[in-house]
Amino acid sequence: MQQRHGRHILIVGGGIAGLTLGYWLKQHGEHPTIIEQAAQCRDEGYGIDFSGSGWDVAQRMGILAELAKRQIQVESMIIKNSRGQTVVQQPLAALREALPHPMLHLMRPELEAVLAAALPPDLPVRYATTIVDLQQHAEYVDVGFNDGSRQQFDLVIGADGIHSQTRQLVFGPESQFAQPLGYTFATFKIPKLADYGANATMLVEPQRQATIYPDRQGGFLMMLAYRSPQTSLPAPDQRKSMLQAAYRNAGWIIPQLIDSINHESAFYCDVISQIRMPRWSQGRVALVADAAHCLTLISGQGAATAMGGAYVLAEELAKTADHQAAFQAYEQRMRPFVERKQAGARRVALTFVPRTRLGVCLSQLVMRAAFSPSLARAIGKRIGFDSVLAMA
Repeated sequence: MQQRHGRHILIVGGGIAGLTLGYWLKQHGEHPTIIEQAAQCRDEGYGIDFSGSGWDVAQRMGILAELAKRQIQVESMIIKNSRGQTVVQQPLAALREALPHPMLHLMRPELEAVLAAALPPDLPVRYATTIVDLQQHAEYVDVGFNDGSRQQFDLVIGADGIHSQTRQLVFGPESQFAQPLGYTFATFKIPKLADYGANATMLVEPQRQATIYPDRQGGFLMMLAYRSPQTSLPAPDQRKSMLQAAYRNAGWIIPQLIDSINHESAFYCDVISQIRMPRWSQGRVALVADAAHCLTLISGQGAATAMGGAYVLAEELAKTADHQAAFQAYEQRMRPFVERKQAGARRVALTFVPRTRLGVCLSQLVMRAAFSPSLARAIGKRIGFDSVLAMA
């Protein structure tokens, strides 16, 4: 039977990784506190394919049934041309059945809501809270918060995403570790100008693409991804105009939908970058998920791997009172898995958005062929989600 160490552990970030980590630390007898910079549970985010490590962790948490209730129903992939005409329409059932692992289509905020609901009531979650200072000592970490208060913790875990403040304070500037893949993306709610049905409807043009897909409340969201050399974003109030410039003269109704962005659009935008670090811990501080090793949305496995990494970190901490040994064991288990996923994402990034009109035509041909039973099985094996938990 594992010894319960009862350490007070600060988790910086109340997203997928932070919530999962808080749950499992509590299960192992630790005393976690979660802080989150948002004022409440976030409602912005994009759709994800949920499987692999995330599926295994969710199964152990007993939340799969609740997640299944919240699944987005996406029946077909539709490709439009610049005139808005459908050039490809393929049902997704064949590919879904060919996958070697079960999968759910979820919105990131829905996954976060289910994880938050699974937390025990005595696990504190403090919203509208960030760290501004972090001082490590031999026996504790002294943390300063944005409200002026200070508190001591045995350990601090940064689960605060790709732009991690924890990483900035302990390891240095983000520019040391961020590796842009050559794209910018955005996601936002769109007005219901038409009923796009239970489909993912995509426009692909040279250098840029746009996808409309349903949420679970009868509305629709858009995701944009375009090739861009930029490594950082302009100020928030300039990002809409940035997208308008990138999609000027785009076909179909894409410019009109970008013009519709307002304060109700749950607008999120970022450069697609991986985080690559030589180590994920220093002293009494460790990083998890995107803060340590962002896979990017191109990998399709960021959320699942975040849950897997949080589970592994909590498990290793439960094994020993020596936090440095636990951090080392966690990294030894996770790093080969993460580096393989990052390498795969870099390969996909080469062709994620076609560069030329010929590339667009080739992508349409691939879409037409991809859903034959034999090819669907081959694709399913190639993109199937494996689980870090199965590699213990």
